[in-house]
Amino acid sequence: MKIVICLILVAITIASALDNGVARTPPMGWNTWNHYGCNTSAINADLLINTAMAMVTSGMAKAGYQYISLDDCWLATERDAQGRLQPDPVRFPQGIAPIADYIHSLGLKMGIYEDVGNMTCAGYPGSENNLELDAKTFAEWGIDYVKMDGCNFPVDDMKQTYTELSQALNATGREMVYSCSWPAYAQNEDVNFTYVASICNLWREFDDIRDDWDAWTSILDQMEATNRAPFAGPGHWNDPDMLEIGNGGQTYTEYQSFFSLWSIIAAPLIAGNDLTSMTQETIEILTNIEVIAVDQDPLGIQGTRVYQSGTNEIWLRQLVNDELAVVLFNRGSATSTITLTSSIINVPSNQKYLARDLWRHGSVGFFENSLAFPVESHGVVMLKLTKA
Repeated sequence: MKIVICLILVAITIASALDNGVARTPPMGWNTWNHYGCNTSAINADLLINTAMAMVTSGMAKAGYQYISLDDCWLATERDAQGRLQPDPVRFPQGIAPIADYIHSLGLKMGIYEDVGNMTCAGYPGSENNLELDAKTFAEWGIDYVKMDGCNFPVDDMKQTYTELSQALNATGREMVYSCSWPAYAQNEDVNFTYVASICNLWREFDDIRDDWDAWTSILDQMEATNRAPFAGPGHWNDPDMLEIGNGGQTYTEYQSFFSLWSIIAAPLIAGNDLTSMTQETIEILTNIEVIAVDQDPLGIQGTRVYQSGTNEIWLRQLVNDELAVVLFNRGSATSTITLTSSIINVPSNQKYLARDLWRHGSVGFFENSLAFPVESHGVVMLKLTKA
């Protein structure tokens, strides 16, 4: 009898695992929320079509961005006569499937938002008691990425419900990235992140980001303080929230740092700006393929902070082929010299590395034992170290 029970438990565990084969590197794309919020005059079919085209013409698609995603406020206020979700009929007169088809025709993929509660955060119909139906609906529409929020739902029931949706998405037979918000609502609870990683491709953990320096650096600190790096890897990622680059609340230097730190910690790179009216500076940040290559490194090891002295920090990430990515980060109000040493990054003092600056796109010489760099206020120097 004990053997039978054990086999049943193993079968249940396997069935509950995500096992969808997607998000082997952190997802890259765009989402409506950070720029448009719940602005229903802006969130419509034309926005998605124009944004998808801009992702291609700006070079973002070539750099690796794939997903064009709706967030909250796309829905009609009621389900249809068959109980299925439906988009707002005025703003999406042809429905969602034709938009997904167009996005797919550009070589891109489409994402969508829902909520496990009876209502979304903005008060539109939620998926409570309709998980299987909604998963099938998304698959039929050609959705490739499902972001599932947790408003209007008890935290104690989230483990079961997010698991059930994971199973329902798998059961459709369509590969869909599954983004979960459960841990963000359970910040004061004892969440088993090994389990979260078995049912979700990525998961929000903290409060919503804002377009200011303090917001994203605070999230970065929370990620470190709670030691979340061990739970990241191919197919399952910590999600510190979407990018704000290009929304105007920070300087070019701060946005550059933001992008560097998100890449060193293997965060999903989900742009949240207006792609149709980007400055060249914004495009240069979002399409820096050398920094993106760090984020998308196939080993999937999340980088961590290995040094902190006052406002000076050093972040380290192991890459394929024994290469290392390093970010020297200055949180201070004036330029500061930050010295990288072998002991800080735990390599032999006699090991020589070729150091490449990923923002200046050029070699800065050899690193052996120590190398110092001036780093401007709120700025970074981001390096890739290759054994010489």
